[in-house]
Amino acid sequence: MYSLRTEAWVDAPPEAVWRVLTDFATYPVWNPLLAEVAGVLRVGARLAIKVRAPGGQGRVVGITGRVDRLEPSREVSWTGGVRGLLHGRHYWTLAPEGAGTRLVHGEDFTGVLVWGAKRMLVGLRPAYEAMNQALVERVRAGA
Repeated sequence: MYSLRTEAWVDAPPEAVWRVLTDFATYPVWNPLLAEVAGVLRVGARLAIKVRAPGGQGRVVGITGRVDRLEPSREVSWTGGVRGLLHGRHYWTLAPEGAGTRLVHGEDFTGVLVWGAKRMLVGLRPAYEAMNQALVERVRAGA
């Protein structure tokens, strides 16, 4: 297993962060990691996700995820991949902290291919952090 975990503090309540985080229609405008997410946000629903390749090469990879956790203004996650080979659970949690929100954004990867792909998975950290920063800026702009 490999866990990628990032954090950011957002100067807004969890409800404001949630509105931006779950407004998939605006992802192409501001999100440097997830170019597109299509589908209904409810537990068990399938999502069509387009991920921008790290490093700004312009390549986009399509994946499918299934929403496995959803607690408005607190947590959302989806899973995808091939169980046993390379499977991930991508998540965001929001917690009130002072006058703002502590955002935890990450992914837990499992499967036999994790060891061979570890260098690539470690290389995803800057892309997750860039999404966090873009989310902070989008919320700050009042979107």
